[in-house]
Amino acid sequence: NKRYNMTLQESIRRILKEETQGIDSFLIKVMETYPNTGRFIDNIETFIKNSNCKKIEVAKFKYPALGLAVHNGVLFNEVIFKQELPDFLFIIFHEIAHQYQYKKYGDEKMYEFYLDETDVKDAAIAMKQIEIIADEFASRKVREFIKLGFINKSNKKSLFSIYKDVPLYHFERLITQTKDTIKSKNVSGFDKIAEIFYNMIKVNDI
Repeated sequence: NKRYNMTLQESIRRILKEETQGIDSFLIKVMETYPNTGRFIDNIETFIKNSNCKKIEVAKFKYPALGLAVHNGVLFNEVIFKQELPDFLFIIFHEIAHQYQYKKYGDEKMYEFYLDETDVKDAAIAMKQIEIIADEFASRKVREFIKLGFINKSNKKSLFSIYKDVPLYHFERLITQTKDTIKSKNVSGFDKIAEIFYNMIKVNDI
């Protein structure tokens, strides 16, 4: 009976903490792919949970993107598990950095790029800046892990800056395409917009 009460208390605690859905299976996959992560997996878990990330999923992508962060979770391309460990961690930290941005600025601020009243060029500039900040955030985090001796520095040219050299028209095209889809589907609400992104890049299970 005492054991049952402990389990119940633990369940209640987890629910109250709004446990990140899918995090356990994700972390197990990380440790299976990169056995060295076992000694600092708790650091990764804490980092993810503190971001208020609601869900983590790994899937096959239609496009060569490595990840997608929306207000209700993060979707990773399964190919990230083929990267060297420093690059893999950079991708994780980059997408989770966006979750911290959602936490800090709120969903409305992060989705305003796709609302009609926003100028596409202005939205593209702002979006690129958000991506550069996430890159810098992730890069700092990887360097911190190297400094702590958790991981070795990669010898190959690393991914540690992805968006700095991406031209603005790339963001303009993405924003315009998304706006058009939202309009054609007559979609409103953040969950529905997030669903559009999921459907845009995720290969649906048959």
